[in-house]
Amino acid sequence: MNMRPTEIEFTALLVYLMGKTPGYTDIVQESIFGQEERYIADIVATRVRNLQRTRLLIECKSSRFVSFDRINDVVSQLKKYKEAYGECQPVFAIPATLSESEAQALKVEGVELWDLDFLAKTFAKQLEDAPIGYFKNILLMRARRGSATTRASELSASLKACQPGKQDWSIYQSLVGNILEYLFCPTLTKPLSEHADGTKTNRRDFIIPNYAESGFWSFLRNRYMADYLVVDAKNYSRKIRKTEILQVANYLKPQGAGLVGLIFSRNGGDAAGCAHTLREQWLIHEKMILVFNDMEVESMLSAKEDGRVPEEMVEKKIEQFRLSI
Repeated sequence: MNMRPTEIEFTALLVYLMGKTPGYTDIVQESIFGQEERYIADIVATRVRNLQRTRLLIECKSSRFVSFDRINDVVSQLKKYKEAYGECQPVFAIPATLSESEAQALKVEGVELWDLDFLAKTFAKQLEDAPIGYFKNILLMRARRGSATTRASELSASLKACQPGKQDWSIYQSLVGNILEYLFCPTLTKPLSEHADGTKTNRRDFIIPNYAESGFWSFLRNRYMADYLVVDAKNYSRKIRKTEILQVANYLKPQGAGLVGLIFSRNGGDAAGCAHTLREQWLIHEKMILVFNDMEVESMLSAKEDGRVPEEMVEKKIEQFRLSI
């Protein structure tokens, strides 16, 4: 698997950009503070604006999260930092686009968000002379894109317009196919729609051939027997349950499509039957079935639009699932 850029690299770039920007002084990377409990902040700096000096305490993350709970972890951490540090403005810096709910959660708690848009706009001039690297490219891409409409934003708008329930089920199914093709092709082969097995008893919405020769998808094929990805789109207004998991599991066979299934459900899966069945299918049959809700789909679309790899969400889903067992 390819090595991904680290948070240390992003933090170092942000320190460089702030150092070249008027209005930021006393910039310290990896600042240790606290009396009874000791903490280390990614960046501590002073912002001078209209003769007012504000001490900034900045927490950096290099990528998005797999669940909304992680934003609450960031808020909790910054609260502890502020209590130990004293008067300061907590800042969360991330070279990505957060969802509206994530941004609102930070705002409510008084945390200033430096997301992809903010970073690209605020440090546009300084980026031109910054050291060459992954995060510089991400920020420059966003700065140069401006307000142009992207394929990701079009798909995101269509997803929001599609109503959960029977009436729009065919629209949602088609939309999921378009989203998958946009996110993962041509690394993966174009999805094959409404594919049934030989007995015609098990029909799935999409089958995605996985012929990747390197990277994450190659790893997934070799480790989890993902020769093909079996995909089901559930436009339910409710969370999916045990029954929907078993429908996909019945299609997964070692000598057939393989053992990896993806279910796209508007509201994800329930915490009882769905979660238990996912664990059971993995522990007993080694079938890896992942469920993605609308927020996670939006995250992948944002990642693609931002110039990052959307399959990072799939990686994190597997990581979270495996470590929960």
